[in-house]
Amino acid sequence: MAKKLGNDYLLWIESATPGTYNLVKGQQSVSISRDAGSIDTTTKDEAGYGTSAPGLKSLKISLDIIPNLPDATGYTLLESQCNAAPAVAFNIQIRKGGAAGATADAVFQGLVYGNLSSTEFGQNDAVKAKAEFTAAAAPVKDVLG
Repeated sequence: MAKKLGNDYLLWIESATPGTYNLVKGQQSVSISRDAGSIDTTTKDEAGYGTSAPGLKSLKISLDIIPNLPDATGYTLLESQCNAAPAVAFNIQIRKGGAAGATADAVFQGLVYGNLSSTEFGQNDAVKAKAEFTAAAAPVKDVLG
C-alpha cells in the first residue's frame, strides 16, 4: 500500500514572468484548511431540527520555513510580496514531486494574499518564519482534498 509523503508537497511562488514558478527553499511544512460558512434553511414547519446548507468557503494556507539563503527567487520574493504595502495578491502553487516538481504536478494553484505572521530568533536555533496565505480569488486548481 502506497502512502502519501508530506516531503513530496512543496509551495512554489510565481516569478515576475507570468506562469513561471519558483520553489521557496527551506520549507518544513505546509498545511491547508478550508471552512465553509453555514446558511440557515430552517423553516417553522420543520420539527425539532434546524437545517442548513454550506455557505462560502474560506481558505487558509500556512507555511513553516527555515529560510535557506540566498534565495532571491523564492523566500526573498515571498518576503517582499508578503510585506508589500498596500497588500498585493500573487499566485502560488503546491506541487507534488518534491523539489523536482513540474507544472503538471500542481495540486493547488491560486491567487492569494500573504502575511509573514511570525519569525523566531531562538538562542542556539535556526531562524524560523511562518507565512500565512488567504484566498484573493477562488483557486484555479485544488485537488488536495
